[in-house]
Amino acid sequence: MGPVAAEPQAQQACQSQAFGSGQFRAYADPKPVSNNAFYNNQGEKIPLDSLPGPRALLVNFWTTWCTPCREEMPSMDRLQARISRDRLMILPLVRDGKGVSEAIRFYRTHEIIHLPVAADRFGKISYDHRVGALPQTLFVDQQGMVKGMLIGAVDWESKPVLHLLNSCLNVSLNETTSP
Repeated sequence: MGPVAAEPQAQQACQSQAFGSGQFRAYADPKPVSNNAFYNNQGEKIPLDSLPGPRALLVNFWTTWCTPCREEMPSMDRLQARISRDRLMILPLVRDGKGVSEAIRFYRTHEIIHLPVAADRFGKISYDHRVGALPQTLFVDQQGMVKGMLIGAVDWESKPVLHLLNSCLNVSLNETTSP
């Protein structure tokens, strides 16, 4: 009996790749997501490692004054509208000095309605994951392991980024879902 061919729909490996102004770095040795807490818009502290499983997680680090951060936020909001939070939760963590108050104002001004308001108030999560220039987004699988980091802004609804979500986090859009 000869070798068995792989099924065409089998998940592809999570690999480093470029996306215009963004660069995804896949981790050869995934690490657990930080156990430090972020703050939600009610001022509650929530440990980041309590969120994954059975869903995947995108943790986006941004500020309201960062132009690339501001430019990618609407496509991130539309992506969350198209994917159930039971499958993928997108968590933008604002790093502005004023915390969630600036993020709330930004969300209202730019009609961001599908993303939670949250802050990495003291930068502990950013520090744990060596976040530098913004925006940066962690790709966290259903087991709470960080599979890689996307550095720079992207169109979150573009085919290459959707393919990356599928290959790294096993998350895909239902083709019949409307935008």
